[in-house]
Amino acid sequence: MTLAPAAPTAAPTSPAFPVRGHTARLPWPFPDDLDAFRYSVNVEPARLLRRTAAGEWGATIVDLGGEEYGAIMADRRRILDADPHRVRIMPGMLPACWDLLLYYLRDLAASYPAIMRLDEDPRDPDRFRWRNAALGTDQTFVLGDAASLPWDPMTFLGREVPDDLLLVKERDGELCFDAGLVTFAAAWSVSFDVGMTMAEIHNPVPRLTREGITSRAEQFLRRLPVDQVYRRVNWTLSASGSRLLDVSLEELPAWAGDIPALVAAEDWGRLQLRIEVEHFIRLPMTGAVTFNIRTHMTSLEEIRQVPAWRDQLARVVLELPEDLAAYKGFLDYREPAMAWLTRP
Repeated sequence: MTLAPAAPTAAPTSPAFPVRGHTARLPWPFPDDLDAFRYSVNVEPARLLRRTAAGEWGATIVDLGGEEYGAIMADRRRILDADPHRVRIMPGMLPACWDLLLYYLRDLAASYPAIMRLDEDPRDPDRFRWRNAALGTDQTFVLGDAASLPWDPMTFLGREVPDDLLLVKERDGELCFDAGLVTFAAAWSVSFDVGMTMAEIHNPVPRLTREGITSRAEQFLRRLPVDQVYRRVNWTLSASGSRLLDVSLEELPAWAGDIPALVAAEDWGRLQLRIEVEHFIRLPMTGAVTFNIRTHMTSLEEIRQVPAWRDQLARVVLELPEDLAAYKGFLDYREPAMAWLTRP
């Protein structure tokens, strides 16, 4: 297992040009000295601030997205209202969903005290009041009482945070993905994958199982302690030439023709780098493990404005072995896209 250094990468120098907002908050997925990417169990402790060439990220488990929070949550709620099957909970997983809800609401209240608050009733340790001023939520609930919430506890939480929520639990000696709320999947479906073992989910990824990475990841999750939170960053080029987060299999007809049209038009500036920050937490009451994913998007046009990012992304994409580039979906167009990215 490859554990990234515990200390955050220091970047004492100022950004090369003034950036703000979306770009300044991006979790750039590559260490400064990385020129060649391969899959690994590249986890690191969470809640550590990392500085990038354009800003900083990572101080909190949940990144609300600044001024984009309202729009992201409106999209999330629209999808959930239209397709309730984006939430799948296997039998026996409701206690873990309550565990997840309480853990995250407590963390949100501690991370964003100006807009979020969780009050615990001193007379009844199971009774809580959650308020989120940014979304107008004001909800009293009783832990474990389904009738005290308008939705199941995973759906209630998913309507408050931009992260896709996944729960993994050991069943019959295997780690299984047994509950999830996923509205922003990258070419996969929560309905198809729920109930699968971790090995079954990762089998399609080239080299992952053959090189022992899946088994090392499972060992990491089995040993994850309750009092430590870890994260990793994953990346690809999106299957959409826009900031569209929902490129799930459920919506395949809506986005399948997007990249072929972009490639035909050689409109490379619209191509999107998709960055996924995953957090791993062993929940304190049930022992279930979260595998939550916060997705970020940035276009090649925006990356061009940060010279360090521009040059590094081109090196990494062009060096990637063909099987990995094919799996990520950009083998056929990576050369002209990276030539445009690095053009003077």
